[in-house]
Amino acid sequence: MISVIVCSADAGRLAKFRLNVEATIGTPYEVLAFDNRNEKKGIAAVYNQLAAKANYEICCFVHEDVIIYTNGWGLLLEKILKDTAIGLVGISGAVYKSRYPGSWSACDQTLYRTHSIQHFKHLEKPLVINTNPAHTSLTEVAVIDGVFMATRKNIFQQFSFDAQLLKGFHGYDIDYSLQVGRQYKLVVSYELLLEHLSEGKLSNDWLKDSLQVHKKWRQRLPVQIGSITKELRKQSDYQSCSCVLGVAIQYPGNKKLASKYFYYLLSYFFSNNKFRYAKSVSRYLFKPGN
Repeated sequence: MISVIVCSADAGRLAKFRLNVEATIGTPYEVLAFDNRNEKKGIAAVYNQLAAKANYEICCFVHEDVIIYTNGWGLLLEKILKDTAIGLVGISGAVYKSRYPGSWSACDQTLYRTHSIQHFKHLEKPLVINTNPAHTSLTEVAVIDGVFMATRKNIFQQFSFDAQLLKGFHGYDIDYSLQVGRQYKLVVSYELLLEHLSEGKLSNDWLKDSLQVHKKWRQRLPVQIGSITKELRKQSDYQSCSCVLGVAIQYPGNKKLASKYFYYLLSYFFSNNKFRYAKSVSRYLFKPGN
């Protein structure tokens, strides 16, 4: 039995999502949805509020802009979460999380573990992604993408979302992964197929939340699952650093941050980066108003 928890910003999408859940979940369930169009509460606060009301053993935190294709996916979650060593189930994640405050996907793609259909603005058709090098039905990861996160209610009672730190709509998935990962395994299921109808945007708000999360977990990061070569770790750290810098120079008020991360690229990742960001960083630093 599953409590499906949604922070809603679009009534039409939520209605379609409810029908999709009804048609595919295959086990007793409830949908707990909060209409956040007017209040615009942080997603961590909404998730905590709804999960506290959940009547069922499994809490599934999911975005409303998805289509789930796997029939009986609720039964699958129940089966996976019967293993008390597993604390969190997703459909996308990575086996490495850098100490640098990039997104979970800011790492070498060989470190992704995902089974999904993802829409991108720059692509005419959605991309079917199945990164499963071990060809297993389930794989352990270091972090899980927030589009779909399922856990047992007793684990949520141990680890709630950090609504005090995160007031917006970003960073909650990395933070929650790192919380739960201290005591339990995080896994990606390759038997559960989901289509995500939009892509996330790395905005200035995302950047601020990511910096907060990585500051909170600086003593624990980096986190990795399994053996990862020094070269892959360095490449992933470089991508995470580049991610931060690339977002910082899109918005005014980030001169200090942009200088810091450009210095990192020159000092620690010169062989990866050379002078790739030199012109754009120079324009940013000397542009009036930044």
